[in-house]
Amino acid sequence: KEPEGNQTLVQCPLTGQFVKEGTMDLRPLAVMIENAPDARPQAGLDKADVIYEILAEGAITRFLAVYLHQDVEKAGPVRSARPYYIERMLEYNAIYAYCGGSDAAKAMVIKEGVASLDEFGIGRRAYWRVKDRKAPHNLYADTNKLREVGAGKGYEKAVKLPQFSFLTEGEENPGGRPADDLIINYLRSYSMVWWEYDAGQRVYKRYQAGSPHRDAINGIQLTGSNILVQYTNTKIIDKVGRRDIDMVGRGEAVLFTGGKVYQGKWSKEGLRAHTFFYGEDGEIFKLNPGQTW
Repeated sequence: KEPEGNQTLVQCPLTGQFVKEGTMDLRPLAVMIENAPDARPQAGLDKADVIYEILAEGAITRFLAVYLHQDVEKAGPVRSARPYYIERMLEYNAIYAYCGGSDAAKAMVIKEGVASLDEFGIGRRAYWRVKDRKAPHNLYADTNKLREVGAGKGYEKAVKLPQFSFLTEGEENPGGRPADDLIINYLRSYSMVWWEYDAGQRVYKRYQAGSPHRDAINGIQLTGSNILVQYTNTKIIDKVGRRDIDMVGRGEAVLFTGGKVYQGKWSKEGLRAHTFFYGEDGEIFKLNPGQTW
């Protein structure tokens, strides 16, 4: 804890940033946000604490945006659930906001007792559709209103949060090599991601499909303090192109932070267990304070 005037600041366990005391009493809110070309630019990704980008059908990715200490009046476009996003969401004991889902995802929501805020169930109490985009790329949500609906369902409660480790000023993980940019090759040009390190701001700037990836509300380019790349086993399971992705187990991982790259591993022992990322020396990776992708 750190004092600031008459307020006490506490460290957010997801970003390492110091925020007002009481903020951490909330339950994380995980929102499914789509990334098809017709869904861009998205709204509200800049305020998430942690963002997962994972392939859905085809060569298009989808985001799971986890909100804890900031809320947004407009997040989206919101899209449907898949089982491997639910596995990620369960790590955070989060409330899950989405619109429909695959049959496997719907079954998993029931089986695992997910704190579900499916648009099909709550509609206009927290979601709405805009007229300047075509469906299904036009559904948005207000995270404050999602929380209100969740509270009415008994979802809003104190939960155990993952505890990331954070670097202090001037500290670095051992064994890094200089790396000012990285490309995540998602097979199609419209999905390819390029991150470029800005040493002045100490963040990575995000580019997608060859252009700066900007927030739809403020026009500011999206950034990340840490970019974690996780390698998993994946396979196509139906004619639609839906995927099965192994999120439980072990594998290779790479961390980009502070303009350096670190080779490492990941491990996740069970469905609700936190995924740990650690270096070649076996020590847990420490992150720079800020948003992690």
